[in-house]
Formats: sequence, C-alpha cells, structure tokens
Amino acid sequence: MVNRYTITNISFISKTFKINDEKIQSIYNAYPTKKLPIISLDNKESISYEHWGSTDEFSKNNTLANRLINVDLNKAKKSNIISNQFKIDRCLIPCDGFYFWKNYSHKEKSPYYFKFLKDKLIYCVGIRETFEDFSGNKFRYFYFLTERSSDKWKNFTSKIPLVFDIRYLDIWFSKKTSLNKIINFINPIRLDDFSFYTVSPYFESNDRNDISLINPSENINQYGNYSLFD
Repeated sequence: MVNRYTITNISFISKTFKINDEKIQSIYNAYPTKKLPIISLDNKESISYEHWGSTDEFSKNNTLANRLINVDLNKAKKSNIISNQFKIDRCLIPCDGFYFWKNYSHKEKSPYYFKFLKDKLIYCVGIRETFEDFSGNKFRYFYFLTERSSDKWKNFTSKIPLVFDIRYLDIWFSKKTSLNKIINFINPIRLDDFSFYTVSPYFESNDRNDISLINPSENINQYGNYSLFD
C-alpha cells in the first residue's frame, strides 16, 4: 500500500491549476498523519492542507489509522457510503515519487525510491472525509484509492495508487461525476513510468524531510546494514 511519497516538482501544481501559494514547498517525506497538499473538489483555485489518514492522536489506534490511509477501489465501488463520499468530496493528491520496501525474506527488506520519469507531477485519486470521535472532536483527512498490484509491482507492494488523467479536469470537477464515470479516466501507476533505486531507510523517520532521502544509496536493509541481496 502507499505509506510514503514525495512532491518534489511542487511548481507544477501552480502551472496546472493556476494557483499561487507561497506556502508550497517540496516535500521529500509525505507520511500518514502529516498535513499535506491536495486539490479539493470544492475549491480548485487553492490548495487544501489535510491530514493523510488521521492525526497523531488517532494514529495511536493502528487498526483505525491503517484503514484511513488507503481504500481499495473494488471496496469503494461496492460501498454506497464511499461512492457517495467520492461524488461529493473527492480530491487529487499531487505526487512524483513513492517509497516502497522490497522484501527478500521474512527477515530482510530494502528501501527503494520510485521517481516518476517525466519532470512533472502525477495526480492520484483520493477521497476526503471528516471523522468525529465519541467526544465530538472532528478532523478532516484524505486517503488514496488503490487497487491490487500487477505482477511487476508485487515484490514491492500489494497495493498501488490510481492516477487521474488531468486532460479531463472538467469531468473531474463536475458535481455530477460519479465514481463509476471516473473509472474511465483513471489508471494504476505503471512501473515503466518510474526509475527506481535503493535509498537509505531514514525516510521512515517523520523528523526527516530533506533531499538526501531520495539520493541513491548502497543496498541497505531495514536495520541499516548492507544487504547481501540485489
């Protein structure tokens, strides 16, 4: 599933949506609970900053937090609640790279960074929702729509995000557009559209957000030791 990504070519948000936001900065470590930029359905002329998945407080409930990060497309299609939410509050999530782990065994894995080959952003399909706890506290969050990985991705992740074709933004921003209609304009990310290489495992630290995270590294496993695998 998607649990870390980057937005390095941040200027393309302004070019695509004619948005001038001085707060926009490159993000080298987008992680769950962090407030991240999205393009919401109700305001395409500005950037919304929402929590990905949950807040720090709610993320202590790991079962809940993981459920709020990614939702499978097939599940969304079968759920009237999710389909209706998609119609009224879908969002576009700008990205240009993803971090995934390559599993070699049950005991060892290596971190990889996947960089979109074209020097621009892709816009993943997401849904924004509002969560209210038993105490009446509310927060807004977004999550990725995903689908099962193809064979090319299976060594890295079981779920991959879906990308919207921004040539059809008029359809995306139409309030009449349903999930079933959007399906004709979305596709899973393709491995052939990315370069990928090993990086350091330090992207797993939420305190890090610098360009060194995406620099190529020796093949190091999750423990910071050199891996014997390719």
